[in-house]
Amino acid sequence: MSAITGILVQIITGDVENAGTDGRVYLGLGGREFRLDSEADDYERGSWREYVLGRGPKEPDLPSPQVRVEWPEFNDPRVGFAIDTVNIMKSPVYLRFEPEGDSPNWNVKTVFALVYIGKSTFYMYFTTPPGFDNLWMGDPMGKIVYLTDFWRPERKRELPDSIGAHIPSAQPAGQ
Repeated sequence: MSAITGILVQIITGDVENAGTDGRVYLGLGGREFRLDSEADDYERGSWREYVLGRGPKEPDLPSPQVRVEWPEFNDPRVGFAIDTVNIMKSPVYLRFEPEGDSPNWNVKTVFALVYIGKSTFYMYFTTPPGFDNLWMGDPMGKIVYLTDFWRPERKRELPDSIGAHIPSAQPAGQ
């Protein structure tokens, strides 16, 4: 068993008309929820954001487009109900959207949640099922998308370039 020390969540908002939103977005992982919010205007049309919960993969300075979440003391996988590698697969992993403001719907192009242990050692990632692309979320169409596809380090060569850049080695965690 290893403690989860950090999570990097990559979200790309669709680049289609009315895709952006001022709504609230949450990640469910390991039996708890985390708020994905920063000081930026987060979910604008075509935006690419990488939210860091807990320890980031490249501490102490986060390279762009990585940002720390607001209220980090409440959105850290090491604090409160700490998450570990034994329990991470025992509950669903999902992205939840709560509509708000003048743009109550949101178009999501891509979601990845990368999980780290120790001092930024990549453990695994979760993403949407193959074929996922530009899902509308909101009250009329649903507010949750499950990240049902997951991946371990031994398959590094299969990663999209945008994710592979966050994984320093192809060694399985703990080796």
